[in-house]
Amino acid sequence: MAQAIKRFRFIVIVLIFSSSYAIGQDTRNPISKFLDKRGYTFPDSAKNPIQPDIQNKWPDTLYYYTAYKSKLMGSFTVPITFSSIKIANGEALTSPNISLGLGYTWFYGDFIFEEDDKILVDPTFFFGVLGDAGIQNFSLNKLAGFLAGGFVGVGSFTLFGGFDLINRYALVGIGARVDFFTISQNFLHVYGKVHEVRKHKRLALPITGE
Repeated sequence: MAQAIKRFRFIVIVLIFSSSYAIGQDTRNPISKFLDKRGYTFPDSAKNPIQPDIQNKWPDTLYYYTAYKSKLMGSFTVPITFSSIKIANGEALTSPNISLGLGYTWFYGDFIFEEDDKILVDPTFFFGVLGDAGIQNFSLNKLAGFLAGGFVGVGSFTLFGGFDLINRYALVGIGARVDFFTISQNFLHVYGKVHEVRKHKRLALPITGE
């Protein structure tokens, strides 16, 4: 179990470092890079995309400042639990521990490409899975437990639940998340066919591969 926890903490550090490195090294247009990796073919490009859009996932032309929706979106995430309730031997006890973890979230919502090369994402309902290492008394060297479970929420509210593999009890809690796509949009995954929420405006500019 100790070895698994060490690996877990190592993965968190590597992913955060990778996102920071990607931001520092990426000199290309971020939106062009984002769409290239996801199989979109720009109308003004004769090049083949990195991952061909064989399922016609994307519309023929994408526009700035136009809301788009897909079947589902996803991202790696860091769940943060502020307060929780332990359930063991038929008793419920409040736990003051703060816990940090690593997980993956799927969510519904819209996204908009902005001309300043940013992607504005508006998540609504979300859910996911997590591995959560508890931190006791604000000490990074003292683990209070290791929770394997999931979460669900709406807006900024997140409800966590799972089973503590170290202390052998069920646990539910409330808290927040830091989604990796808020650090780098390269971590934003788009699942299913993409379509406009509302028809784009006449003055909306098409997104080019330049």
